Order: sequence, then C-alpha cells, then structure tokens
Amino acid sequence: MRKILFAATLALFASTQAFAIIGVGAHYVMNATGSLKASTGPVYELDFGQLGKESIDVEQQKASGLQGLGFKLWIDFLPVIDIEGTFNVAATRYKTSLSIPVPVQGTEIERKVIPLAYTPDAPYNMVFDRADPLYGIFSGDVSITYPVTSLPIIRPYAGLGVSYLASIPVINASFTKKMLDNSNELTDALTTSADPDKAAAAVGDALVKTLKDSDYKTSITGHAIIGVRFKIPFLPPVIYANGKYYFGKDVVLEVGGGLAI
Repeated sequence: MRKILFAATLALFASTQAFAIIGVGAHYVMNATGSLKASTGPVYELDFGQLGKESIDVEQQKASGLQGLGFKLWIDFLPVIDIEGTFNVAATRYKTSLSIPVPVQGTEIERKVIPLAYTPDAPYNMVFDRADPLYGIFSGDVSITYPVTSLPIIRPYAGLGVSYLASIPVINASFTKKMLDNSNELTDALTTSADPDKAAAAVGDALVKTLKDSDYKTSITGHAIIGVRFKIPFLPPVIYANGKYYFGKDVVLEVGGGLAI
C-alpha cells in the first residue's frame, strides 16, 4: 500500500511540474552592456562682427545602468519546442547642457551654460518638475526555445528569436542642432537676453516642441536566449531567470516570477 501511495504521489508531483500549458510572469530587467554614448561639439555658429565668430556648443554626457520592468508569456505544450514573448522597458537619466557665447559690453565674449532639462510639459518626463532627460528603450521579443533537459522541477532552455527595439529621442548634438535650426526665437533669446530665466524658459519651450516632433528610433534584430525556469511543487507559481544577447547590441538580464497552468 505504501509503495502504491508513494508511486501515486511521485506521479502527481511530476505531472504538476512537467505539464504546464501556459505561463505568465513579470520581471526585473537590467541592461548589462547597453549605454548611451557621449555627444559633444558645436551645433550652431554665430557672427559677432568685430568680435569674430563663436559657436553654440552642446555637451551630452554618457549614461549607463539601464534598468526597468518587463512581462513574459510562454507556451509549453508544443512538442519539442517552447515559445515565449517578452515586453521590456528599461531607462536611465543623463545630463545635457548648452554653452552659449554672449558678448559683454561689446568688447569680449563670455559663455553661459544652460542645462537642457525636461520641463513638466515635456514628453517622457514622468515627474512634475524639471528633470534630467530620460534615455529609454522598449523591446518586444518572440523567442523559440528548446528545453535542454526533461527534469520535472528545473527547466533549463536555450533558443533564438527576433526583437523589435524602440528608443525615445536623445537630446544630443544632432537633436540640439535641429532644435536651434527650427526656432529663431530660441536663438535670439539665447544670444540677446541678459536674463538667464528667460533664456532657460525659451530652451524649455523649444525642447518640448522638438521632442513632440521627433519620432522613436526603431530597429529589428535577432537575439539568443539562455534561461531556466523553476516550478514550485504542487503550486502554479514559477520563478525564472534568463539572459539575452541582442545581435550586435546589448546583453540583457531578466529575473522574475509568474504563474503557470
């Protein structure tokens, strides 16, 4: 009798692990290698007559340490292979500033530095005050994976897939040049106003307008994935972790949990 009960318990235990049909989960995302390169240089030239020509310069600093959240859906009931879909959002903040040449009493040129910061009206701000610009990446992945073993509790797997990537506009040298070229009012305010608050307000208004007129930067690429799922005995919760390499781009780590039936 004991042997029969043990065998039945073992069969029930294995069935609760091996025959999940579908699962959903949420996870923490860390972009381990992705970073925003620095962008520095002249973006607009001004002629001050006898004082010569000077340029408006931009300094956009490097940023790294992208982190965020994601969601995963996986299908396990297909023969041989599994399929999973993932949506991730990861972001970090960076600093950008303008260096503006300003004539002083018609005898010399001085420079004033104005931060290029999000105003409360700016897209992607996510706060109710001025804030450093946001570098954000959205990704949608579809992966075909192959279970490496048939262990009932731990399911290691590897596979390949395709990814759609989108990133919000970066306030770098090319963006700032576009902003200045499209706004004579901004150029006048930066070069003639002695009031730094007025100049900063003009920058904020032009920044909002240019952000609204700028599109996401998008691309399609492939990825390789290696991961593992652990199913808690007799219960639907699942814990998973995986790493993805986007071909020619970044390495992304995902750690989270969900439910499987």
